[in-house]
Amino acid sequence: MNTNFQKKNYVLIVGSSNMDFNIYSNRLPIPGETVTGGVFKQFLGGKGANQSIAAVRSGSDTIFIGKIGNDSFGDQMVERLEKEGVNTDYIIRDHIHHSGIAFILIDKKGENMITVAPGSNYHLQREELKNFEDIIKNATVLIVQMEIPIETIKYIFEIAKEGNVIKILNPAPLKPISKEIFKNIDIIIPNEGELLKLNELLGFKQFEKIKNFTIALMRKASMNLTRLGIKYIITTIGSKGCLFYDALNDKIIEMPALKVNAIDTVGAGDCFNGVIASQLCQGKNLFNAIKYAICAASIAVTKTGAQDSMPFLNQIKEKVEEYEKKI
Repeated sequence: MNTNFQKKNYVLIVGSSNMDFNIYSNRLPIPGETVTGGVFKQFLGGKGANQSIAAVRSGSDTIFIGKIGNDSFGDQMVERLEKEGVNTDYIIRDHIHHSGIAFILIDKKGENMITVAPGSNYHLQREELKNFEDIIKNATVLIVQMEIPIETIKYIFEIAKEGNVIKILNPAPLKPISKEIFKNIDIIIPNEGELLKLNELLGFKQFEKIKNFTIALMRKASMNLTRLGIKYIITTIGSKGCLFYDALNDKIIEMPALKVNAIDTVGAGDCFNGVIASQLCQGKNLFNAIKYAICAASIAVTKTGAQDSMPFLNQIKEKVEEYEKKI
């Protein structure tokens, strides 16, 4: 596959939508400890919904497919997506299970701890997507995360393979996954911990219990995944930027981040994923799409709230100009 992808119509994101309950405090608690003095804020979140807003704000027509509870939180989720311009026609309302909920702790450095009660997100079944097969096959770019059932993820990529779709997996939150799924994926976007843990889960034993990340180590971990059929691995490494491994040319590129004063890193990875998909949909090659994603994430971490922090295209373009002068 060439990294210059043909422009088509829309980004499709299949995944989760949550209500986030955030507490901002000076530091994160240790097990058994209570930290007081925090500030509480409520935001809409969930990886799928966050990535959808990142994609639409950065310039692409975007469709979101997910399963949302038939409750007041679900109503707010749909209303917000519609307000942002995301197509919500294919959202499924769940009359049995509650909408997804996340409790998030954020310290003064912007680092976070998250616990999720997935609710209806975990009940998006493959049978419910059969009527949406044409929507999946005709997408320009598809992103799926792992806050929905594994069997559903497998089915989505099987359907997408029947079309000319750029297929992206964001393996978060990471859980056991079969090797078979990867043959239908073009791009995977983990963070460094997920990259190594994924190697371990897939049976590459040399990556067990490794805590120190090096470029050589991540290159090896990326090469292992390409044996399964993946062509490109983009590993995010927080404030250091990302590593882009191109299996077709056996080349790894270090792409630095912009230095900013981060106050809330919640949703930064979702911003990165959504903007990459959006820029590929608009005809950018993968290298330039990553530049846009790095710059977008550098804006997102300077604001609070996952969806509220997603930048618009004009803001990203200004940062890209700044970024290109520095690299």
